[in-house]
Amino acid sequence: MSLDKIFQNRIKAMLGDEYDSFEKALEKEPVKAVRINALKCIKSESKANADAAYSDNESNGGNLKNYASDILAKTDAKLSKNIAWEPNGFSYEGGTPGKHPYHEAGVYYIQEPSAMSPVAYLDPKPGEKILDLCAAPGGKSTQIASRMMGKGILVTNEIDKKRAQILSLNVERCGIRNTLVTNMRPDQLSEVFEGYFDKILVDAPCSGEGMFRKNDEAVSNWSIENVELCANRQTDILKEAVKMLAPGGKLVYSTCTFAPEEDELQAARLLNMGMKPFKINLFEGMIPGDIENIQKVYKATEAGSMNAELDEIAESISICTARLWPHKIKGEGHFLAVFTKDGDISLNAGLYGVNGKVKAVKQGDVDAFADFAENFLKNVQIVDEADMAAEASNASEVAETAAKKQKGKDQKKANKKNKKGSKGALKLTGSLKGTLFMFGEQLYLAPEGMPGINGLSVMRPGLHLGTMKKDRFEPSHSLALALSKEDVAYSYNLDSDSQDAMKFIGGESLRVSGLDNGWYLITTDGYSLGWAKYAGGTLKNHYPKGLRIYT
Repeated sequence: MSLDKIFQNRIKAMLGDEYDSFEKALEKEPVKAVRINALKCIKSESKANADAAYSDNESNGGNLKNYASDILAKTDAKLSKNIAWEPNGFSYEGGTPGKHPYHEAGVYYIQEPSAMSPVAYLDPKPGEKILDLCAAPGGKSTQIASRMMGKGILVTNEIDKKRAQILSLNVERCGIRNTLVTNMRPDQLSEVFEGYFDKILVDAPCSGEGMFRKNDEAVSNWSIENVELCANRQTDILKEAVKMLAPGGKLVYSTCTFAPEEDELQAARLLNMGMKPFKINLFEGMIPGDIENIQKVYKATEAGSMNAELDEIAESISICTARLWPHKIKGEGHFLAVFTKDGDISLNAGLYGVNGKVKAVKQGDVDAFADFAENFLKNVQIVDEADMAAEASNASEVAETAAKKQKGKDQKKANKKNKKGSKGALKLTGSLKGTLFMFGEQLYLAPEGMPGINGLSVMRPGLHLGTMKKDRFEPSHSLALALSKEDVAYSYNLDSDSQDAMKFIGGESLRVSGLDNGWYLITTDGYSLGWAKYAGGTLKNHYPKGLRIYT
């Protein structure tokens, strides 16, 4: 690997005698890893134990490492070891996880180990309001969502539209229901979301030095001018992030670069913005950030000198930052810093909308979806918001009704009753929860507390249920990936060890006899893949053309 001389001198200034070990590490193969998706990896019959399965590797009827090993073995990959800071993360060797049906089903996300560390320190919890400000391609957003377990609100933003589309697809693939995907500048977002979020992740665009052994383009494009450009842009982004953080909230800033102008200097600027350092514990191989790194690289390149005032914040920087060097840990280069904002976060508890509410639909607008829900979804009921308070007041009656709906009783009666008209917003209860609303011809489900979308540039407002086509409803791929076979009336499984699953992903229809007509959730080894519609002995493939993988 041919490294720029200025870059070499800067790293030597920071590492001293360790530089040779660093350079040798860059010649090694990158560490490959996956993160098991907690929203999918718990077999549907065990979903009640999902929280325990995430927090305890011994849950889910066995050791999670063994579970991950079995999943990777299906792809001919061999599990190597656990990722210390991410319970659901595992490194592996060999195999092709990215070309297996499990990948398309969202069973796991391919993500290198160091990139999993910022979310570990963000420590997302179910029910929180969280922002991933610079989110594409979606690794950290899907990691956050996996920890939230479908509860709370995740706003995941990307300023570049093409990258935002990739982000949206990864949110879809992982079966995430409680996410608003936006495509906006940070200053536009802060106008709407001032003081709103409990936690914010800023995985800032950077010079990419930590990705050198994975990305040759990052090596060839490196320049000191780009480092300075990135540093200025990062400061602008952080100013807006601080505005959006609620008092008492937590902010994690991270980069995949070694440049102290983009790392320790940005941490210092956060302190100047009034943020407080959050003392963190480091995992083996991590080292604290050091404000002197700025002075070291300036001296090495004769670029200037450090401001004397930075000396005064050295301890604050050291307790709230971490550097991940590739010669010290099994992963790529990364930096992270953790801060809090003065105040009481308990005052921000609970879900509440900002920017108004989504415009709820009327019953007549969703008759076709009501018919679909009656015939093909289990334990899903359309209810009028005005009637919900009375329904919730009798918990035992609700439980009894839910049990009946599981058997296919009462649901048709309830939905048909609602067709006569609605007094308030229409909501779904049961295995799908939220407010129904239209986005053009598209029907979405807004999770509880989702911000209004007026004035926002939105890529994915909640869970996409499907398309209203005159007198019929066509379910979306997003809905398929958010459901399990227990949520639907009809499903059809394809063995991942056969070619059938990949043929389905390639768009092929299936000849099958003896099935009832209607929509089928196609699964592979029990994991949802997409929709097919059965008629005349054929399961007609509805896998999206733009996502098909031809083999």
